[in-house]
Amino acid sequence: MCFRHSKSLIEEKRNVWQLFARMNRAVIYVLLGCYIAWRLYRRMRRSIGRQKLNPTRIIISLAIFGAACAFVVFIGVSNPQILIGFGGGVLPGALLGLLGLRLTRFETTEEGHFYKPDTRIGVAISLLLAGRVLYRLATLPNSSFGPGNPPPQPSPLTFLIVGLMFGYFLVYYIGLLVHTHDRK
Repeated sequence: MCFRHSKSLIEEKRNVWQLFARMNRAVIYVLLGCYIAWRLYRRMRRSIGRQKLNPTRIIISLAIFGAACAFVVFIGVSNPQILIGFGGGVLPGALLGLLGLRLTRFETTEEGHFYKPDTRIGVAISLLLAGRVLYRLATLPNSSFGPGNPPPQPSPLTFLIVGLMFGYFLVYYIGLLVHTHDRK
């Protein structure tokens, strides 16, 4: 009788742990979704309206994007599909960055130097990346992580979109930095 009771307790604890693991996964997805929404909001806010030309902020953004770009290339050394996708997106992204610079309006007032970015390109790239990340997160739970199943592979399409974003923002921020030095 005591053995049965301990066995049911073990099964009950296992069921509670499985419930917690499912809830924990849901909490992680909700938190990750909230973080992505917040970053998307911040990115779009920077892409809309008049912005003060701040060289320090531009240099910090360039350093972050450059480090992230180097990290993707470092990861891609072991997986050529990542490099192919990433490299396939960097060049079109750089061309979009040049187009974005041509469409950006610069103005100098008594308050300082300002720029008004073209909202269409930056917002479109940000939405494209957010949509792809959300799609990957939605399809990830459908892949099984059991002992006989391989882990999900990184998608070249995802890294193509990441390369598009990195190429765009690196060229755009470099152009903004050059423009800040032209104004001094």
